[in-house]
Amino acid sequence: MDIGLNVDFDGKKNTVLEGDVIKEYPIGGMACEYARLRPTEIKPLILSNTFFQDADLRENGGHALSELYEACLAKFGVITAVMILTDFSSFMADFNRANEDELKGLIDPLNADKDTNQIKSFILKESGYDDFGIATIGQAMLSAYAAYADSYVVFKHSFNMLVSGEEYEENQVMGFWGLYASNIDFQHIDFHIMFYDNSFHSIYTIKSSMSLILFEAAHAMDAGTKFVKCKNCGNYFVPVGRSDSVYCGYPSPQDETKECRVVGANATRARKMKNDTMTQEYRRLYMRLKMAIKRHPDDEVLKKRFTELTEGMKARKQQKEEGTISVDSILDWLTAFDNTLNGN
Repeated sequence: MDIGLNVDFDGKKNTVLEGDVIKEYPIGGMACEYARLRPTEIKPLILSNTFFQDADLRENGGHALSELYEACLAKFGVITAVMILTDFSSFMADFNRANEDELKGLIDPLNADKDTNQIKSFILKESGYDDFGIATIGQAMLSAYAAYADSYVVFKHSFNMLVSGEEYEENQVMGFWGLYASNIDFQHIDFHIMFYDNSFHSIYTIKSSMSLILFEAAHAMDAGTKFVKCKNCGNYFVPVGRSDSVYCGYPSPQDETKECRVVGANATRARKMKNDTMTQEYRRLYMRLKMAIKRHPDDEVLKKRFTELTEGMKARKQQKEEGTISVDSILDWLTAFDNTLNGN
């Protein structure tokens, strides 16, 4: 197989075939996984590459990319690791086979705005290099990283157009659709037929980040794929099984050893318990003052305290809805209010 993401698409799901890894994804699920990437996390993996200072790009560039792939596989998973390898390999191959003039045409644009472009400044910072080039494998990888960052931005923008439901300018939408028509040459997807498990399979090799979103978007629109934004981590996912799922099955930001659907469900239960406690405590104080006023209808202090409780709770509930105050803060206020009633 060529370098790229090898996918067995059967019309209902995608099966990724990568070495010993055989992993199924719902339509749209591969793009969702790749969209979780924070590209800044790639930099430490490049700087720690054992071939970083090596000057022989032709001889050892492939070994450096293999090491980067293994590091990405361990950190990000198969989809992201393969797509990073695919794009980096493409850029570094261009550097490697370019003549002097062609290389200048590739590198000069990277250096043109390196001091004002925040992404490029981040890439070069504390890398040991002040500019992009291919003097060493490390510098070539940083150059590929800068080119990759631009391609990932385009992928992520296209992904958001697909999943977010927001309105985009017509020229952006038409530009994307053009990649299925007049600009079809921008698709880098190869097709093979393989025989395994006693049957023939249609295997697609996706060879760029943009090609991944084109592959997924076309099939997702055909299938009417539902994309959901996880209520815990904020990333999009495709529900499998229950269509009303609101939490994804990826490691949660709170605890990477637990999935969002576990952490999120526990957090939901905890919030419900706190809300129930808040409601019960308010009702207790409400009934306490209500009964006291019935016994002492002329007590203006009790009436004032009752108004403070009801109006105060109404205001705090509104603040909670607006996200400016927490349930814990309301519970603290109710406790303090109760203490004043008890003379503490």
